[in-house]
Amino acid sequence: MQGGVTTTLLMGLPPLPAPPPLVNALQRIEIESSTEVASAFRLRFGLTQSAGFDWDLVGPQYEETLFRPFMPVQIRVKIGIEIPETVINGYIGGQQVLYDDDGGGSALEISGMDATMLMNLQEKVMPWPMLPDAQIAQAIFAQYLITPLVSPTLPTLIEPEGTTTQRGTDIRFLRRLAQRNGYECFVQPQPQTGLDLGYFGPATNYPGPPEAVLNVRMGPDTNVSDFKIRYDMMRPTTAVGMGIDVKTRAPAVFPALAPATPPPVAGLYPFGMPMGIDNAVLRSFGPLSQPLIYPAETGEFSLPGLGSATQAIVNRSSWAVTAEGTVGPDVGVLRPGSTVNIRGIGLFFNGSYYLTRVNHVIDCDSYVQKFEARRNAVVMTGAELFVPL
Repeated sequence: MQGGVTTTLLMGLPPLPAPPPLVNALQRIEIESSTEVASAFRLRFGLTQSAGFDWDLVGPQYEETLFRPFMPVQIRVKIGIEIPETVINGYIGGQQVLYDDDGGGSALEISGMDATMLMNLQEKVMPWPMLPDAQIAQAIFAQYLITPLVSPTLPTLIEPEGTTTQRGTDIRFLRRLAQRNGYECFVQPQPQTGLDLGYFGPATNYPGPPEAVLNVRMGPDTNVSDFKIRYDMMRPTTAVGMGIDVKTRAPAVFPALAPATPPPVAGLYPFGMPMGIDNAVLRSFGPLSQPLIYPAETGEFSLPGLGSATQAIVNRSSWAVTAEGTVGPDVGVLRPGSTVNIRGIGLFFNGSYYLTRVNHVIDCDSYVQKFEARRNAVVMTGAELFVPL
């Protein structure tokens, strides 16, 4: 791979280095990490034809041992003298062989996804009585030997009001629970240990040192290319939830806004800590231009649950500013779910951004990271730290 960047490919349980012939044939690695969907990888190997019209990597030696369905794959990246970091723990889910007419361009592509692929294999109908969503998430992650990183949630259905019932696969059920709490749900490896962590909680956009500082159009300090900003002004909304508690028969109205100074819970900010002075939800010009929705069919039967679900709608809508760009290895390995500080784009857009997607592309000549990051406010606060972790 590129000078200064070393990639390690591990396969099987326990994860062991791939055999040298396989490593020598490796031409390209693509890893797409995300907080919103399953992270995925694609490995491209060069193919050569051997005697007897067979092909070197498509024979029983590899197909019956390493390229089996759901074979574990771990990919680590080391930049310079830094400690190697695990970028993805995945499982093989697809194979494509490309036969070039002249033979020299033939290739084998192996693709797969992270542990959420395993969590999406079996449809289930299962009650989870007397448990808040956070404890349900902990239990499901533990079934897959994934270390849970779970933030507290309010109790929703408690007998005799009813029972939270799962209908669908584990990961789709967990993401529905996360959505109604204004949370995120994804799986990502801990960089040094390589162990998978299951995150179920709010966006971790709290103040502090960023994972990386990205400089746009700043002369010799520039480390971002192909940069662009998208501000969806129609996205932010307010909401009002109305319902009747099935236990007390008490009606209630829950107006929801994105507060400027939300209270921290477990060291995090459940209502989306504003990442600038001007909150995206509160920027509409005049009361008649403020979007407002009345959520229906929330599935909530308790007043606390309805209030949480209503606030979650506003929280999700507030992420209206999206930044995209390309960086190299000099900023380190970027990870979705962390914060980067961006400067050089003007005081209106300068500031902290929450990483939601990183696409790593590694080949013999280069290592580039194409990222997507979002924020829920504009105008930098002046308190941003432009010193990376």
